[in-house]
Amino acid sequence: MLSIVVFACYSAGAIWLASSVYRADHHASRGRRLAGIALGIFGAVLHALQLWNDILDKPTLSLTITEAASLTAWPIATLALTLSWLRPRFAMIGAALVIIAGFVVVSTLRSEAGYPIEQHDWKIAAHIVLSILAYALLTIAVALAIALALLDRRLRVRKPLGWMKALPSMEALESGTFQALVAGFSILTLALFSGFIFVEDLFAQHLIHKTVLSCLAWIVFAVLLFGRWRFGWRGRTAASWTLSGFALLALAYFGSKIVLESILGRHWY
Repeated sequence: MLSIVVFACYSAGAIWLASSVYRADHHASRGRRLAGIALGIFGAVLHALQLWNDILDKPTLSLTITEAASLTAWPIATLALTLSWLRPRFAMIGAALVIIAGFVVVSTLRSEAGYPIEQHDWKIAAHIVLSILAYALLTIAVALAIALALLDRRLRVRKPLGWMKALPSMEALESGTFQALVAGFSILTLALFSGFIFVEDLFAQHLIHKTVLSCLAWIVFAVLLFGRWRFGWRGRTAASWTLSGFALLALAYFGSKIVLESILGRHWY
């Protein structure tokens, strides 16, 4: 039941946020945005309560695929709401991320039993927190990169913008994308470093595939940021590299987890 309430709050908040972007100069626009943020925050509080009851407040930490997705969706929704608060023109993108988080929460209604994490201490907890935060920040970067690519394509073919008028300018999207990338890349670096230091045996715990894919994603993001600094990469080039790195990162965690647990019947810890 709580999942449904969270989904309803996220959905209503997303609708109000999206509506605030159209006719943004109207006096009621700010009120709609604040109402959307308030509903989203209420949903995020309930979401956190659900995560605590279902996942965190247990003697043994055990994450199913859907629970791991829900745990990742919480910081994504929180960051999306923060982005909508600080930058009103980004409310449409924030609304899309919030509604996606809502759908992820609903997916936990039919969650199967997970594998217990045997190595459960503050070191692994720190690694998990860093990994989730990095993934959330890079998700924000991907959302902005997708919006950037769509807007760039529409401008190149010289077609009317239509609903894309609700998006921020190319410069704002590009700046926001790289800000999120730098933050996400920095925390991803810490997450990978903590994994190498804290995880006892990558091979014995079936973590080698996850580690290799995560390192490849790190390399892609590193090349992108270097290309931005050295060669001024932007637009479609930046969007393509961002999507490639994020795809590798998604495969590293969720793809590996699906294969290991659902197909091979194994687990990481």
